[in-house]
Amino acid sequence: MSDTNVWGRRQPLPARLADELRARLNRTEWRPGDRLPTEAELVEEYGVSRPTVRQALKVLEAQGLVQIHHGRGTFVTDGSAIRAGMQELKSTTALVAEMGHVASVRYHHRRVRAATAEELDRFDLAPDARVLDIQVRILADGTTVAYSYDVLPLWAFPGDFQPHHLTGSVVAFLEQHEGPVPTRAVAQVHAVNDPAVAWDKKVPEDQLFVLLDQMLYDKANRPVMHSCSYFIEGRFNFTVVRQTRQGVGRG
Repeated sequence: MSDTNVWGRRQPLPARLADELRARLNRTEWRPGDRLPTEAELVEEYGVSRPTVRQALKVLEAQGLVQIHHGRGTFVTDGSAIRAGMQELKSTTALVAEMGHVASVRYHHRRVRAATAEELDRFDLAPDARVLDIQVRILADGTTVAYSYDVLPLWAFPGDFQPHHLTGSVVAFLEQHEGPVPTRAVAQVHAVNDPAVAWDKKVPEDQLFVLLDQMLYDKANRPVMHSCSYFIEGRFNFTVVRQTRQGVGRG
């Protein structure tokens, strides 16, 4: 039986298998330190190929959910921190929810204002253009994990849009209203210590943040969002999967 017959065509098969395994982890079917079924067992259980299983497990490893020890197996990691692969382009609330936590947001503000000169250039806007300015605190199970400062051109939203219409993930809102959904991002990562980041004073003044400063583009390569997300170090951990190019040696 082929992979496609089992799972359909909605998204790449390894991603769907990773979603299924992640759901089982969230249900604590396997606990920290447990070994997952072997590749052969997962192939048999799901009726997929071994490469599909390997790719799915690498997705979970990139998210910090499992550790793959060659020759020993795949083991569940400690899930106390929110973890994500740096290469993933998903909203922070979606990442929090995927890890099995309850995601919520607290807004400092959602407001429409005139674009600054820098924003006019960044988004290639007309001189009188307006933008949506968002500052939000993101929580997992009631605990603050990040602060996000986002700006989007107002053309990305429906004509009758009002800032209070936005109550959660801005990316999810754009998807639901057939807006320009980000498909790629150019990002920079910095370590930051700035008391002004936590506008609600919910973290110590000497708190260290991991700043993900990124410009997001839609499938037409239009700049649609500038996001500065400050992740609280120790509460939100990123992993990066690195590998050699195919056919290139390690010398």
